[in-house]
Amino acid sequence: MSLSIMAIGQEEKEVSKYYQKMKTYTYTLYKAGNYETFNMIANHLQKLADEEDTKWIPYYHASYAYIMAAFISKEKFTAEEKLNIAQNSIDKANKLSPNNDEIVALQGFLYQARVGINPGSRASEYIKKAVKEYDHARFMNPKNPRPYYLIGQILYRIPEEYGGNKKNACKHFHDAAQRFKDFKPRSELSPNWGEKGNTKMINNCK
Repeated sequence: MSLSIMAIGQEEKEVSKYYQKMKTYTYTLYKAGNYETFNMIANHLQKLADEEDTKWIPYYHASYAYIMAAFISKEKFTAEEKLNIAQNSIDKANKLSPNNDEIVALQGFLYQARVGINPGSRASEYIKKAVKEYDHARFMNPKNPRPYYLIGQILYRIPEEYGGNKKNACKHFHDAAQRFKDFKPRSELSPNWGEKGNTKMINNCK
């Protein structure tokens, strides 16, 4: 067997290992429901992202996992730490895949998570930043359901003095639902989350 054939075989083997790990990690991520699982899978994804540092998707999913861990964390310091790690991964993903509506929407989600650490002092600044990213993502790809779902979350949860509006929020959830119905991920490893949460919010709107 020639060296070139051996090299191709080894490369195919490495690609296969990467896909298998990503499939396992993303499956676990989307099924997760507690801080420990989100944090564990975030660490695995971060390690894989650093190993496969030419691919944006592992960095994206690592960021999403850290953001979810931050939302659930009961310790503000821990939540802040997770969001800082997530921001670093988003920055890397953005360099690898500029002008990507999924990454733009995830940046907004990170800003939204920062509000929860100290709503009194952060709401005004970070809600504006989050909505700006969501609007940008919607402009880039009107078919992506996640920005509509996430804007709806902000409008539903924040007080009216900060711009909250439950009626308008529910409209966004319904807009997201239609887009989730038609949405096709770019690949089996591509971002594909939010539909279950959006359905729950629609039920709250009844």
